[in-house]
Amino acid sequence: MTKVDVDRYLRDGYLLSRSVLDSARVEVLREEAHRLLDLCTRESTQYAARIEWEVDHLAETDQTGMQGVIRKLEPVSDLSPMFADLARDPHITTSAARIFGEPVELFEDKLNLKLPGGSPYPWHQDWSCCWRAHTDELVTCFVYLDDADETNGCLQVVPGSHRGKPTHPFKAGGHFEVDPGVVPQDQIRPVPLRAGDMIAFDPYLLHYSDLNRSREPRMAIIYTFNPARLGQINEQRFPPLPSTGRR
Repeated sequence: MTKVDVDRYLRDGYLLSRSVLDSARVEVLREEAHRLLDLCTRESTQYAARIEWEVDHLAETDQTGMQGVIRKLEPVSDLSPMFADLARDPHITTSAARIFGEPVELFEDKLNLKLPGGSPYPWHQDWSCCWRAHTDELVTCFVYLDDADETNGCLQVVPGSHRGKPTHPFKAGGHFEVDPGVVPQDQIRPVPLRAGDMIAFDPYLLHYSDLNRSREPRMAIIYTFNPARLGQINEQRFPPLPSTGRR
């Protein structure tokens, strides 16, 4: 594991870590992601609380052939011992732990499944769009299971946009998308990464990903952590499991 540059993270709002997972482990995790994707597609009624569908986020002109394609599964750690173990792996947790200066607890986990033709994620800040009922002491660790560049929808960020903890206004009529007029276009930085690389980022950082315009998938497993002193503050995110009626 490489040294964590906390000063750079505090300055830019994000930090890159190369090859946190080797190619063999990435391949196993990619197969596990497809297992979960197949399970939740096949039993979509039982797993409906975890599923976002692509057609609900695509313009009508982009919906052809996308019926029944999953955009996101959340959470997944209770469905997959493999992804639950990864959430505790020091290769993943060390960046967040060093940034906080203490051990961490898992706050959120999800699979983003930007398959070919997959929808964009508009400009947003995670805290203001998703987590206001909780804490803003959060670090998200976004681990790619496929190579990601601008053609298949890699993350794009505005470095330093987290400083001062701003909360930008939402787009008119929206409930989470930041008004595009506040995004400084000349400061946007695409962050292409390889499978097994990770970007850790602040909950106030402005970020976005475009439509997947390629023939290649862009899957990622995403973990968000809070300081351990806050405890397990988001355990209620787990919907009941179909087999037991309980988590």
